[in-house]
Amino acid sequence: MATDKDTIYIDVEEEITAIIDKVKSSPSKVVALVLPKRAAVLQSIVNLKLLKRSADNEKKTLVLITTEAGLLPLAGAVGLHVASSLSDSPEIPPPPSMGPNRPETVDEDMTIPMGEETETSDLTEHASKASAVGALTEAAKHHASKPDQELETLELDNTEPEPSTQEMPKKDKHLKVPNFNRFRTVLIVGIVVVAALVLLGILAFVVWPHADISIKTNAADVNVNLPLTLDTSAQSANFSSGDLPAKTVTEQKTFTATVPTTGHQNLGNTATGTVVMLVPCSAYSTVPPPDVLSGTTLTQGQYNYSTTDDTTFPSPTTYKGRCYWEGIDASTGSNNIPITAQSPGSAYNTNGQTSFTVANNPSVQAEGSASGGTDNIVPAVAQADVTTATAKINTSNSSAAQQSLASQLLGDGYYPINATFTSSSPQIATSPNVGDQATSVTVTETITYTMYGAKQSDLKSAVATFVHSQTSKNQNIISYGINQNDFKQDNTNANTDQVTLSTIAEVGPNISVKQIRKSIAGKSPAAAVALIKQNPDVTSVSIRLSPFWVSSIPSNQSKITINIAKPGK
Repeated sequence: MATDKDTIYIDVEEEITAIIDKVKSSPSKVVALVLPKRAAVLQSIVNLKLLKRSADNEKKTLVLITTEAGLLPLAGAVGLHVASSLSDSPEIPPPPSMGPNRPETVDEDMTIPMGEETETSDLTEHASKASAVGALTEAAKHHASKPDQELETLELDNTEPEPSTQEMPKKDKHLKVPNFNRFRTVLIVGIVVVAALVLLGILAFVVWPHADISIKTNAADVNVNLPLTLDTSAQSANFSSGDLPAKTVTEQKTFTATVPTTGHQNLGNTATGTVVMLVPCSAYSTVPPPDVLSGTTLTQGQYNYSTTDDTTFPSPTTYKGRCYWEGIDASTGSNNIPITAQSPGSAYNTNGQTSFTVANNPSVQAEGSASGGTDNIVPAVAQADVTTATAKINTSNSSAAQQSLASQLLGDGYYPINATFTSSSPQIATSPNVGDQATSVTVTETITYTMYGAKQSDLKSAVATFVHSQTSKNQNIISYGINQNDFKQDNTNANTDQVTLSTIAEVGPNISVKQIRKSIAGKSPAAAVALIKQNPDVTSVSIRLSPFWVSSIPSNQSKITINIAKPGK
C-alpha cells in the first residue's frame, strides 16, 4: 500500500534518467526531491519538463526541496511545487516574466519511457492556484472522485499532524537540510585528530621518556703486567707463576694459482754418432793418459753430448804425421767412441769431422760427427711459469682462518688469544713439474695456522691474584681488563706459548646495574638518588630526564641508562 509521502535525496552528479527512475519506483503519490546545491541537471527547463511529465504519467505530485533562486522561475514555468525545507509549505513559484512565453520543446523520440499522455490533472490546476499544503489537499480530494486514482495529502514534516481543522503551524525558517558530505568530512577529520592525539600521547609518555644516570664511586685503577705461559700439557693452573692450561687448534688453508706455460720442449729424436779421441805423446811420454769414462760430456759450441762407453789409451800411434795416444772403446776395441746428444733436436746434427771439447780433460782431442736428430716442439712448463703463478697467490689475508680458529676455541669453552695466531711457511707444489709438456701450470701453497686459547676463568683468577698482591685483599675487582688488544706474544714452541697481559684492572665497590634499575623505576629523581647513595662507596649521582616534560624515572627499565664512571673520570 502506498505511503503518505516519500523523500528522495538527489546527488549532485545524478543524471535526469536516474532521478526519473527514483520517482517512478517510489510507492508514494507525493514525492519530495531534496536537491543539493548547484544541481546542474535541474537547471534545464527541458529536464524539468521531462521530470514533470514522468510524475504526471505516474499520477504523482512532485515537490522540489531547494533554496536555489535560479531554479524557482524554471519550476514555476513547468508547474512544479517548490519548498525551501521539508517543514515549509510547498508552492508553485511564479514563472519568468521577461520575454514571450516560448516553452522549450521536448524531443518526443527520447528513450525515457513517459507512458501515454494523460489529460490535464485537476490536481495540478488546483495546485497552481494555491500556495499552501491545504490547497494541495483540497485538490487531491476533488480529484479523488475519479475511479482508480488516489492522491494523498502532501506532508513534508513527519512530526506535523495531518492538516484538517487545526491551524497550520508556522514554518521554521532557520531549519536547514543536513549536509551529509560535510558531516562525513568532519567525522573523518575528528577521528584522525583523535588518533593523532592518542599516538602523540603514547610517544610523549611511553616511548620518548628516558633517564640517564651517572654514578661515581671510590673505585681505583690497578696497572697489570702479567706474564703467562699457555701450556697444552698442563692439567691445572698455577696462578702465582702464571702457568695456565691451554688448548691449541690448527687449520690448513690451501691457495692455488694457474698460469699458461711459456716454455717449450723438443720431443724429436736424439742425434747419435762417434768420435776419435787422441792425446799428444808430448803430454804423456812414459805413461798412458787416464781413461775417459762413459758419460763424460763432450761439448761442441752450445750443444752437449755424452760418451756411452769407457775410453782407454793403450799405446801411441801416428796420426797425420804426429805421435798420439789413440783412444780405444774398452768394450769393443774400436777407436770409434760412441756419443749421444744430451737433448733431442736437429741442432745436434753435425756435418763432417767436428772438434769436441772433453770435459775435465783438456789434453784429449776428440773429432767426429752426430746425426739423426729431429724436432718436435711442444709447450712445456718453465721455471719462470712457476714463479709467475706463485706471485699471484695472496696469503696475506688470514682473517678468515683466524676467525675460524677463534670460533673453534669458543665452542670448546676457551677464550681465544689472538696474539698467539701464527702461520707456517707455505708448502709449495707444482702440477705439472718444470720441463713437463703442458699448456698451463698450477701452483699450490698450503699453510697451517695455529692459535692458543685459555679458560677465561683462569685468566681472571690470574689477574685477581696479581691485583690482590698489589692492593687490599678486601676490595672487589670491578673490571679485569681482559681484552684481545692487551695480549702480546713473547715466545712459542711445540706445546707452549708465552704471552704478556698488559692491562688496567678496576677495583672498588661491586654495584649491580640491574638491581639499581629495578629499585628506582617509576620513582622521582630525589628518591632515586637517595636509594643509590645508600651504597657507602657511591660518591655522587647525576640524573638527567628527557624530554623536558618528564618528571620521574620511567617505569620501563629499558628506558633507564646507567653509567658507572671509571676511576678518575
